[in-house]
Amino acid sequence: MAGPGELPPQEQVMQGLFGFMVTKCLSAVAKHKIPDTLKDGPLYYTELAEKTGTNQRALHRIMRMLSGIGMFTEPEPGKYALTPASELLRSDVPGSLHGMAVMVSSESHWQPWGRMEEVLKTGNSGAMHAFETDMFTWVQRDENKEQWQIFNEAMTSFSSGISHAIADALDFSGYKHIVDIGGGHGYFLKTILEKAPNAKGTLFDMPQVVEGANDLGERIQREGGDFFKAVPVGGDCYTLKHIIHDWGDEQSLTLLKNIASVMQPDAKILIAEIVMPETPEPHPAKFMDVNMLAMTEGGCERTEQEYADLFAKAGLKLNGIHPTPSPVSVVEAVKA
Repeated sequence: MAGPGELPPQEQVMQGLFGFMVTKCLSAVAKHKIPDTLKDGPLYYTELAEKTGTNQRALHRIMRMLSGIGMFTEPEPGKYALTPASELLRSDVPGSLHGMAVMVSSESHWQPWGRMEEVLKTGNSGAMHAFETDMFTWVQRDENKEQWQIFNEAMTSFSSGISHAIADALDFSGYKHIVDIGGGHGYFLKTILEKAPNAKGTLFDMPQVVEGANDLGERIQREGGDFFKAVPVGGDCYTLKHIIHDWGDEQSLTLLKNIASVMQPDAKILIAEIVMPETPEPHPAKFMDVNMLAMTEGGCERTEQEYADLFAKAGLKLNGIHPTPSPVSVVEAVKA
C-alpha cells in the first residue's frame, strides 16, 4: 500500500477507508494456514484450496488482492507464492505474526474497534462500549476461553522476535536476579536469561497465566499474583515488556511504586515499549497508541518526557532509552 503523499487525495482516502479489508483477509489466510501451506513453494489456487479446505474462487480472489499489495506474489496467473512479508504469517517461523493476525480479527479486538465512533465521543475504550467491562476481564471469562487462548498465543508468538531484539541490544550478563513482571508464559524471560548465564529468573503474572507456562528450566521460578498489590522482592533487574502501555498513569504509578519499594538499591527497571516520538512523521507508536485507546482503559504509548515525569512521581529517574533492531525501545529507570 502506498504511503502518505504518494497517492492523489481521493485514492489516499479510499485506501484508508478500505484498510479493514486487508486486515480481515490477512487474518483469514493466517487462520486457514495458507502461508504454512505455501512454505515449500508456489501453488495454484486450486491445489492450495484443496490442501487447506477452502473455497477455490474465494481463495483466488483474496490471494489476488493480497498479491496486489505485495503480501504474496503471483508468478503465473492463479499461482501464488510467499513474500518476506507473508513468511511472517507462517505459524512455524521465528518472529511469527500468525497469532497476531488471528487475534486482531477475533471477537476480542474486532468488537471494540467497531465502536470507535463512541470512543471518539466519550473517551471510554471500545472494549467498555462493546463488553461493558475492560478487555482483560472479558477475555478471561469462562465463556471466552477460546478468545483467551487466541490472546495468549498471539502474545507469545509476537514476543519471540521482540525478545531476541532486546536480548541482543542490551547487556544482561551482570544481573543475578531478573524478575519479569507480567511475563506471560515466559518466552521473554527465557530469552534474556540466555544472555545472563549467572542469573536466576522469576516469572510473575496472574496465577492462571503462569500456570500455563511450560519448559521454564531450572533457573526460573514462577510466581502468581497481582502486580497492583505487590511484586516479587529483591530483583536487581525488573523487566516489563508491553505492560506499562496497557495502563493509564494512575495504575502505572502504582505498579512502579510497588517495584521501587522492593528492588535492590542499584537495581534497574527495564521497560520495553514503542516510545512515542515528539515529531509528526509516521511511526508505529502512533498506531499502537490508538489501539490502546480502543482496547484499554487509559493505556497509551508515551514520549520520553512522559516516562521521565511518571518515573519522578514513583521515586525513580529516567536513566536512558536503548534502541533495538525492532520498533521497541528499552526505557531504563533507576532509583532517584
